[in-house]
Amino acid sequence: RYITRGISEHLSLDLQILLWNMVKERDNQPDTDYLHIFRLQEDENILSITHEQEQPAYKLEYHYTNYEKNQNALPKKVYVIREDDVDLSYYVMLLPEEY
Repeated sequence: RYITRGISEHLSLDLQILLWNMVKERDNQPDTDYLHIFRLQEDENILSITHEQEQPAYKLEYHYTNYEKNQNALPKKVYVIREDDVDLSYYVMLLPEEY
Protein backbone atom coordinates (compact mmCIF):
# COMPACT_ATOMS: atom_id res chain seq x y z
CA ARG A 1 0.00 0.00 0.00
CA TYR A 2 1.23 3.43 -0.93
CA ILE A 3 -0.03 6.96 -0.45
CA THR A 4 0.88 10.09 -2.36
CA ARG A 5 2.08 13.36 -0.90
CA GLY A 6 -1.39 14.88 -1.34
CA ILE A 7 -2.98 12.14 0.77
CA SER A 8 -0.28 12.48 3.41
CA GLU A 9 -0.84 16.23 3.63
CA HIS A 10 -4.64 16.44 3.32
CA LEU A 11 -6.15 13.25 4.77
CA SER A 12 -5.82 12.32 8.44
CA LEU A 13 -4.31 8.97 9.34
CA ASP A 14 -7.58 7.70 10.84
CA LEU A 15 -9.43 8.46 7.57
CA GLN A 16 -6.65 6.80 5.56
CA ILE A 17 -7.03 3.66 7.67
CA LEU A 18 -10.82 3.78 7.31
CA LEU A 19 -10.59 3.97 3.50
CA TRP A 20 -8.00 1.17 3.37
CA ASN A 21 -10.37 -1.01 5.41
CA MET A 22 -13.22 -0.26 2.99
CA VAL A 23 -11.01 -1.29 0.06
CA LYS A 24 -10.02 -4.49 1.85
CA GLU A 25 -13.65 -5.33 2.62
CA ARG A 26 -14.69 -4.74 -1.00
CA ASP A 27 -11.80 -6.78 -2.40
CA ASN A 28 -12.96 -9.79 -0.39
CA GLN A 29 -15.94 -9.92 -2.75
CA PRO A 30 -16.01 -11.08 -6.38
CA ASP A 31 -15.86 -8.68 -9.33
CA THR A 32 -13.93 -5.77 -7.93
CA ASP A 33 -12.62 -3.00 -10.16
CA TYR A 34 -9.03 -1.77 -10.11
CA LEU A 35 -10.32 1.74 -9.26
CA HIS A 36 -12.07 2.61 -5.99
CA ILE A 37 -13.60 6.09 -5.79
CA PHE A 38 -14.41 7.70 -2.45
CA ARG A 39 -16.48 10.89 -2.23
CA LEU A 40 -16.18 12.66 1.12
CA GLN A 41 -18.53 15.26 2.54
CA GLU A 42 -18.56 16.97 5.94
CA ASP A 43 -21.83 18.30 7.37
CA GLU A 44 -21.92 19.66 10.91
CA ASN A 45 -21.01 16.55 12.96
CA ILE A 46 -21.49 13.99 10.18
CA LEU A 47 -18.94 12.61 7.76
CA SER A 48 -20.47 10.96 4.69
CA ILE A 49 -18.35 8.65 2.55
CA THR A 50 -19.61 7.21 -0.73
CA HIS A 51 -17.56 4.24 -1.99
CA GLU A 52 -17.98 3.54 -5.71
CA GLN A 53 -16.55 1.50 -8.54
CA GLU A 54 -17.45 1.57 -12.22
CA GLN A 55 -17.14 -2.04 -13.45
CA PRO A 56 -19.26 -3.70 -12.26
CA ALA A 57 -21.32 -0.85 -10.87
CA TYR A 58 -21.06 -0.63 -7.09
CA LYS A 59 -22.01 2.07 -4.61
CA LEU A 60 -22.18 2.04 -0.83
CA GLU A 61 -22.67 4.99 1.50
CA TYR A 62 -21.35 5.34 5.03
CA HIS A 63 -22.39 8.02 7.52
CA TYR A 64 -20.33 8.67 10.65
CA THR A 65 -21.89 10.74 13.41
CA ASN A 66 -20.05 12.66 16.13
CA TYR A 67 -17.44 13.56 13.54
CA GLU A 68 -15.17 16.45 14.48
CA LYS A 69 -14.13 18.58 11.54
CA ASN A 70 -10.43 19.03 11.04
CA GLN A 71 -9.05 22.53 10.59
CA ASN A 72 -7.78 21.60 7.14
CA ALA A 73 -10.24 21.24 4.29
CA LEU A 74 -11.10 17.62 3.60
CA PRO A 75 -10.59 16.44 0.00
CA LYS A 76 -13.88 15.96 -1.85
CA LYS A 77 -12.67 12.84 -3.66
CA VAL A 78 -10.01 10.16 -3.12
CA TYR A 79 -8.94 7.38 -5.49
CA VAL A 80 -7.45 4.01 -4.59
CA ILE A 81 -5.96 2.24 -7.60
CA ARG A 82 -4.84 -1.39 -7.72
CA GLU A 83 -1.72 -1.92 -9.81
CA ASP A 84 -1.29 -5.49 -11.02
CA ASP A 85 2.27 -6.37 -11.98
CA VAL A 86 3.50 -9.76 -13.15
CA ASP A 87 4.41 -11.13 -9.74
CA LEU A 88 2.67 -8.77 -7.32
CA SER A 89 -0.13 -6.28 -6.94
CA TYR A 90 -0.28 -3.19 -4.77
CA TYR A 91 -2.53 -0.22 -4.09
CA VAL A 92 -1.97 3.51 -4.35
CA MET A 93 -4.18 6.07 -2.57
CA LEU A 94 -4.16 9.46 -4.28
CA LEU A 95 -6.09 12.65 -4.91
CA PRO A 96 -7.72 13.05 -8.36
CA GLU A 97 -5.36 15.88 -9.28
CA GLU A 98 -2.40 13.52 -8.69
CA TYR A 99 -3.69 10.95 -11.20
